[in-house]
Amino acid sequence: MQNNADWKGKYFSDNAKVNVRERQKLWSPELQAKTARDWTELYADVEACLGEDPASPRAQALAGRWKSLVEQFTGGDPEIQKGVNAMWADSANWPKNDEAARFVRPELHDYMVKVFRAYKS
Repeated sequence: MQNNADWKGKYFSDNAKVNVRERQKLWSPELQAKTARDWTELYADVEACLGEDPASPRAQALAGRWKSLVEQFTGGDPEIQKGVNAMWADSANWPKNDEAARFVRPELHDYMVKVFRAYKS
């Protein structure tokens, strides 16, 4: 049986996979739980913001939160970031039974693409 996260490996270079394994050593169950809550809250806030101007302060704050959560995972590693970007760009093909896939609704994804195009850190 395929591990629930095994499908994600195809998006990462061998070097990025090594770096991800090293970063995983820094994650505690408590940090994982907090991060999961933060993502859940962020997705709810994105949904509440749908239809708002992507350049609005509220939408831009979502981009900042999103970027911060991604950076917690990548640690600023460009190889890991490249894999994350490739994975999200292919979100339409994620396994439907994966926990992250339940948040990947086309309208949320499309909206955040527009928000990031307007993003000014």
